[in-house]
Amino acid sequence: MYVYTMATVLGEQHQMQTPAHSDTCENTAKHLCKSCHDRLCDRCKDIHSKSKGTFDHEVVLLTFESLTLSSECPSHVVCKWHPKFRASIGCQNCEVPVCEKCLLGEHNGHKVIEFSLLFQYKKEKLEQRLSAVLSELPKYESELEQVRVRQKIVSENNDTVKNEIVAYFKKLFSTLDASKHRLLNSVDLKTKADLNILKNQENDVQNYIQTMQENMANIQNEDLQERISFILYNIRVTDNTFPRIFQPCSVPGMMKYSDGHLDKVLVQTITGRVYNGTENTKLLDTDSVQLIKTVELGKGVVLSLASCLEAETFWVFLSDKNAFERYEKGLLIKKIKKINRSSENKPICLVKNENLVLFRKDYSTIFMLEDPNMKLFLDVTPLAIVCICPTKDDELYIGLVNATEKHFAIGRFNLIGECKYYITPMHGKWSSEYIFTDDKKLYINENLNGDICLSMGTVHVLCANGDHRFTYDGKEASMSQPFLPRGICTDVLGHILIADENNNGIHVLDKDGKFQTILKIPGESLATPISLCVDSQSNLCIGCKDGKIRILKYLD
Repeated sequence: MYVYTMATVLGEQHQMQTPAHSDTCENTAKHLCKSCHDRLCDRCKDIHSKSKGTFDHEVVLLTFESLTLSSECPSHVVCKWHPKFRASIGCQNCEVPVCEKCLLGEHNGHKVIEFSLLFQYKKEKLEQRLSAVLSELPKYESELEQVRVRQKIVSENNDTVKNEIVAYFKKLFSTLDASKHRLLNSVDLKTKADLNILKNQENDVQNYIQTMQENMANIQNEDLQERISFILYNIRVTDNTFPRIFQPCSVPGMMKYSDGHLDKVLVQTITGRVYNGTENTKLLDTDSVQLIKTVELGKGVVLSLASCLEAETFWVFLSDKNAFERYEKGLLIKKIKKINRSSENKPICLVKNENLVLFRKDYSTIFMLEDPNMKLFLDVTPLAIVCICPTKDDELYIGLVNATEKHFAIGRFNLIGECKYYITPMHGKWSSEYIFTDDKKLYINENLNGDICLSMGTVHVLCANGDHRFTYDGKEASMSQPFLPRGICTDVLGHILIADENNNGIHVLDKDGKFQTILKIPGESLATPISLCVDSQSNLCIGCKDGKIRILKYLD
């Protein structure tokens, strides 16, 4: 009785302060069914307890605590595995609600706990996990935001890349179209020049024929006095040069086009070139080589040499002068101060309209001589420029080095200073050694077929796209001294000509690297060749160690 009285008092103390209606009538609810969560008045409680479907439900006094507990934890659930049975206890081993049929089956022998304890245990476990998840949630929300931003960027990048592709191919098509028109214009210009040559030849032959016909007419003149007068007073009639021996005309070769291609490293148009065919031109044998002219410049070594269109006109760089100089028939016409030590390589070249391209000062800048002033159009700092040559397409190949890291590269640039692409030894695997050392002299030239020819202690020849074609080390030639290549140039037949400083000769290779011969300067076996170029008449011009330029006729 004592316990019951205390329980009743405690129950009354925790009864609901605010009246609640019964779920089945309008009366005030005083009881709560923990099984179905119905709030009941006294009358409804009696009915609920006597009904067939709810007689076994647990009904308690309606308090705040009971109502809260009931809302959180039901007294039972429908069994997951046996839907016709109620799961009203918990399996402690498996931590799941079970029914009486489960206890007879797979949960037989397992420890069981009250349903509410199982619920509370799993709830606390989930709350602990939830707490950990909530601490990580900001990271995932931030990641989600980044993913959404990335989606936006990727979508925008799609349009950007498409626009870049369209712009690139528009530029590429424009470049190809410009190349096509330049080549077509080149054909017209070469045709016009060839026709002018042929027209002059036509006039020469026509004048010769006319002169012969006039002489024949005078000799056969029916007027005796006029015939006698012509015979007696025409000096050329008895001259040994009359009639002169007719020399066959030098007919320009038919034009040809060498195919272009796309560079595989970076899609750059190598558009090919138009040139005059040389079917009737051949290399003279050694005994037939002629020394046409010797041009004396000074006492220094002719380190670099570029031939102009006019005969015997050159831009040179000599070792004893700190300047680039232009000579015409042996006379100094123009001088450009270099402001630095002498260069052992090839610091000058000529491009279209005979504009002089040169590098000077700190060896990182290139200038173009256009009018009286030089225009700076390229600065490759911190690299240094060691050699330079024009291409057949009026662009430039430039040898670049980083002396500290022993790095060497060839850059192809247009005449406004834009780099088309770079080639390194690693690209074509054509050299594993250090390319640039203080004792090496570097020269560069482009061949008729677009090959890049390098003289750098050894001769390397590369395709225009950087692939290695062949290496020449002089072993094919019979020489008394080790091969020491200096200047290099090419000619209208695609020959590669290399100055050999140690052996006082010029090695001649065909375009595929096959050794042809060694040219010697006739009558001057001790003249040492250093720099080379071919002039507009296809003569070989040799800058020598004694400050002289020797001009050889070596092609027939």
